[in-house]
Amino acid sequence: MNLRHSIPVSLALVLLGTSPVWAQPSSPCGDATQVNRSDTLSSIAARCDTTEAAILRANPAVEGSDDLRVGRELRLTASATQPTTERLGSLAREAGSALSGMAQNLTSSVDNLLDKNPDLRQRLGGIGDRINSANVDVSKAEVSLTPGNGTVGTTVTLSAKGLPADTAVVIGGGAPRTAYEVLQQARTAADGTLQATVRIPDWSTGQERFVLTVAAEQAEWKVRSAPFQITGTKL
Repeated sequence: MNLRHSIPVSLALVLLGTSPVWAQPSSPCGDATQVNRSDTLSSIAARCDTTEAAILRANPAVEGSDDLRVGRELRLTASATQPTTERLGSLAREAGSALSGMAQNLTSSVDNLLDKNPDLRQRLGGIGDRINSANVDVSKAEVSLTPGNGTVGTTVTLSAKGLPADTAVVIGGGAPRTAYEVLQQARTAADGTLQATVRIPDWSTGQERFVLTVAAEQAEWKVRSAPFQITGTKL
């Protein structure tokens, strides 16, 4: 039995990490562009001959420039079928039903089927993580830095609370209201706290303030620190 031919089209699209797009490119950058260091919505709009409003429409999860992550792809044209959390949930349930049906046809269990298809297990796990992450409430989370000022090259202690428990996160940084760049990966404790040491990077030279961001791997949620004040010369 050919496993690939047994998966519904909508399920296959999610497992492949894609969704159908019918909108035509309207900028010299095409349908999407990569976020660069120090990018803002306005700088991307100027580079790609579009508007900030169009970028926001195409990327519902982005509310401002500091939601941008360096290295990530930013859509420039809105998809006709941008998946919502509810849509992901529906497709995840469809995936479960399809897997159960395939397992029965193969006189096997879902676990055995996934054991023989580790890539499929990984993608289904990723869908679950995204659904759970999108439903996280971090409105009361806090991120603090010690010390709160210093030169480029200073190592600060980042302390956070109110985060999802036992969750993989990234710690990023950048100037206020610009894209953040991932500096390191970490994992929250069982009580939703996080403590890490982070060095203010050399590329922040010339900036007056530097913000550290704690975000989910897929960036569905993020929490920012108060700006670290950069003073003096590099250590």
